[in-house]
Amino acid sequence: MQHPSLLPDFPRPLLFAHRGLNRIFLENTIEAFRAAHDAGVPGIELDVHLTLDGALVVFHDDTSGRIEKQVNPSAPERNLSIEGSTLAELRALSIGPRIPLLDELFETFGNRIYYDIELKCRSASDTGLASSVAASIRRHGLEKHCVISSFNPFALRYFRKAEQDIPIGIIWNKSKELYWFLRHGEGALIANADFLKPEFPIAAHLLLYLRILARRPIVPWTVNDVSIARKLLKGGAEGIISDEADAVRAAVWH
Repeated sequence: MQHPSLLPDFPRPLLFAHRGLNRIFLENTIEAFRAAHDAGVPGIELDVHLTLDGALVVFHDDTSGRIEKQVNPSAPERNLSIEGSTLAELRALSIGPRIPLLDELFETFGNRIYYDIELKCRSASDTGLASSVAASIRRHGLEKHCVISSFNPFALRYFRKAEQDIPIGIIWNKSKELYWFLRHGEGALIANADFLKPEFPIAAHLLLYLRILARRPIVPWTVNDVSIARKLLKGGAEGIISDEADAVRAAVWH
């Protein structure tokens, strides 16, 4: 099978703001993504869950507690499951109005940027997340502006069944939260991934090896140090994902 090219219509190196400019604005919000766009960052990385009633919400964690406490430390402890709650229940939280839908994000930014959409799902079963994301991308005509990534190789396989022309990438690190058999990029084989998204310390040590062995584009995360960004790009990384995307862009892209 021929692998789809990684955002071929956009100049290299690729640059994604990790959850928007999250050091300044609340992560994964329209404000954080708008700040990245206004700073000239060409791409954004975001996380998507499927709620109990089938809504695609842009949110990183499995539960609401961390962000609730970040926004309002005195807020009542609710800590709702994102996938186990309805959109109405999530929107009723103090942070609820700031949780965007994927469609709302697409409506706001359209084809002015490119997107790395991380599928957030721990199940090996088909939850409907992958096909729902594929349908949303098609509704907005953004197939050439999107790549899909996940720690979960099975979610990527379900996405590939729903959409053949959008690149899929496997994410991995050495965290014990990740199944042991996925801590060295093995998910790339399970998913037949089109590109690789290792955490940057892994990429820094194995970049040449990965390029030769896997013959896939590599986009490391989360690269916040300018010198490391330069090293990775010089070593052949296709792009980077950064919490400091505006600062990295100013230092490396000019």
